[in-house]
Amino acid sequence: MEYQSDDALEELRAFVAVVEAQGFRAAARVTRGRKATLSKRVQDLEQRLGVSLLARTTRSMRLTEEGRAYFEHASRALEAARDAESAVLAAKAAPRGVLRVTVATAIATEVFDAVLPRYLRKYPEVRVVLQSAERRLDLIREGFDLAIWGGPLEDSSLIAQKLGTAGGGYFASPKYLAQRPAPKSPDDLAAHDLITITKDRGATEWPFVSGGKPKRIPIRPRLILNDLALTVRAGLAGLGIIPAPLSLAAPHVQKKHLIQLLRPFTPPPVDLHAVYPPGGALVPKTRAFLEMLQEGVGVAGRALPSAQW
Repeated sequence: MEYQSDDALEELRAFVAVVEAQGFRAAARVTRGRKATLSKRVQDLEQRLGVSLLARTTRSMRLTEEGRAYFEHASRALEAARDAESAVLAAKAAPRGVLRVTVATAIATEVFDAVLPRYLRKYPEVRVVLQSAERRLDLIREGFDLAIWGGPLEDSSLIAQKLGTAGGGYFASPKYLAQRPAPKSPDDLAAHDLITITKDRGATEWPFVSGGKPKRIPIRPRLILNDLALTVRAGLAGLGIIPAPLSLAAPHVQKKHLIQLLRPFTPPPVDLHAVYPPGGALVPKTRAFLEMLQEGVGVAGRALPSAQW
């Protein structure tokens, strides 16, 4: 089938408007057009495609199976067209709208402190939805503008921008170590009380490096928590050995309230990236957030928490 008449885009817009308004008359009011014009464009579309998209009676209208499939694709096409216009106008537009950001749980506090208060003050027309998550969410399917992840990235159509490095370690309080000798190797952890952070199915292994190669040690945690701040508090209370981002643990290490353990076996820092869909950096609200991330988080040589901790 040859695509398309010169009016194909108008036919598509008319069809989407009719479906979204649930009728020709209502669509005419929304679009400030004529009912007859909308009807003609939908009829021309059906004739060109050779299928019925709408099942009509004098009192009702419903999508056919083909119509439902066409509507899903047509809606995305119109949204892409609107995004394209926004990208072209981005250079002279002020940030506004809703910015949806997903952040690895381990770095959520760092991102909040470094970026969010300043961003909200500077751009009053933007509302922010910041969601921390243990797993990497699907940006496109779940409607996020930006993700901040630590560690290796999978091949995809998404754009990644490096912000810095991310690291963590294992820690215990002097109070705890007064009762049990500090572990000299990851294998010694079997004789210790371990505190861990829940993952998708609960953390059952901790990552280490031995002989220059990654090594994962099975663990049986004595305490399982779902909050990093609580995990650090549990470590400070002497309840056991904890994994923690350096950004959270470092102040307590400096005060000697926590002691870092197993340094020779601790994995090296990983790269921290901002990830977004193609064209995302041209959208004003996203571009401005990225710039602040680079200023506030992406500091050369700075160790940030890793998503693996």
